[in-house]
Amino acid sequence: MSYWLSFNLVELRFILIPMRQLPATVLVIFGITGDLSHRKLLPALAEIKRAGQLPAKFKLVGVSRRKILKTQVLPEGCTNLADVLETQTMDVTSPEDYEKLKQKLDAYGRNYQIIFYFAVPPRAVLPIVRQLAGVGLNQPHTKLLLEKPFGVDHQSAKELISEIDAHFKEHQVFRIDHYLAKEMAQNITVFLGSNTIFRDLWNNQFIESIEVTALEKIGIEGRIELWESTGTLRDFVQSHLLQLTALILMKPCSDIFDFDEIPRRRLAALNAIKPADPAKAIRGQYKDYRQEVGNVDSFVESFVKLTVESTDRRWRGVPIQLMTGKKIDEKFTAIRVRFKQTDTSSTNLLIFRIQPNEGIEIDLWVKKPGLKRELQKLKLDFSYDQSSRLPDAYEMVIIDAIRSNHSLFASSAEVLASWKILQPVLETWQKNGQGLKFYKPGSTYEEVLAKPN
Repeated sequence: MSYWLSFNLVELRFILIPMRQLPATVLVIFGITGDLSHRKLLPALAEIKRAGQLPAKFKLVGVSRRKILKTQVLPEGCTNLADVLETQTMDVTSPEDYEKLKQKLDAYGRNYQIIFYFAVPPRAVLPIVRQLAGVGLNQPHTKLLLEKPFGVDHQSAKELISEIDAHFKEHQVFRIDHYLAKEMAQNITVFLGSNTIFRDLWNNQFIESIEVTALEKIGIEGRIELWESTGTLRDFVQSHLLQLTALILMKPCSDIFDFDEIPRRRLAALNAIKPADPAKAIRGQYKDYRQEVGNVDSFVESFVKLTVESTDRRWRGVPIQLMTGKKIDEKFTAIRVRFKQTDTSSTNLLIFRIQPNEGIEIDLWVKKPGLKRELQKLKLDFSYDQSSRLPDAYEMVIIDAIRSNHSLFASSAEVLASWKILQPVLETWQKNGQGLKFYKPGSTYEEVLAKPN
């Protein structure tokens, strides 16, 4: 018989800026008709408006290559955006069209901040940035919202950052990692910073190992060109998994809502991680991947497992396992923190569930009821109230960009630090096509790891 102790997080405290205090904003989306806009951005904006959290003065400008009606832009459930949406037909390679865009935006006046969201393929970002700067749309009241990937290795990321820095200041650039914006990821810093029972145990004296895992049932979902040029290591580990790792390893903030301090502490945590050892790296590919992408010689990975270590004196000797994969038998993202076992007790496990069913689990050992002296494991499960709707990550991204809160975004230094950690593995895998594990779609991660190369 198993027992559960279940609690709801009955009070969630957030610092909210009242709507009237949010600055007047024009959000310009390049790629308004694309998949990202339809699946994520427009539904997020519609929900923000429904909740009354858009600035009192707000306009949405959708950039499209062809003339398009509002009704063709807005998907089902987003028609409440019709009164704030305007469309702009543009050839994004034409300087004249950028002049027209500038005229439209200048008409709003300098009281409006302008946010450019790049919902476009990675190769299109720099040409658009150059064109915006070329017509003077890189003034202090403008911002850039950039989707990953940020380069394909340390050198390309360095060059990309340098190029953007030539036109925009660092505080104007918001590099999106939507995992940082997930509710449970944000709660990690609060949990560690405000609970002394864990804050004082958060080191190698008490913690045995850390596992950061993100598994998906889906495959590459038609993103053939993107995936063949990136792969799982570049797409998922460099961004999502290393950012979650940084949240766990960073020194807890005494002021849990010091949003300026969080990116600095994440960066310090990333800088302390040693470059990954290729000998401790595993890569896999689901069996129908090559047919899916039309490349029978592809060695692009869909599964990755790495073990890294930190040089921070608080974490020396603690193995940190990063694992992610596509077409696995289950979908979940979680961080498992395993505490050390002593001679008189069994190990305890602390789990941060990022998705689905966001919450925190703690495994505790207690005496089993009865006359025998036996132990049993109990789970303390802190879950968000399932009747309450949690904000989508893209809703948080948009609102915090409007607020100029950088805590949910990766700085250029964090991007470079992440690439530096992975560079030895990237170079080894590029030189050596061996060591790829092929697994059947729907396998468990244990089955993938057990497969011979």
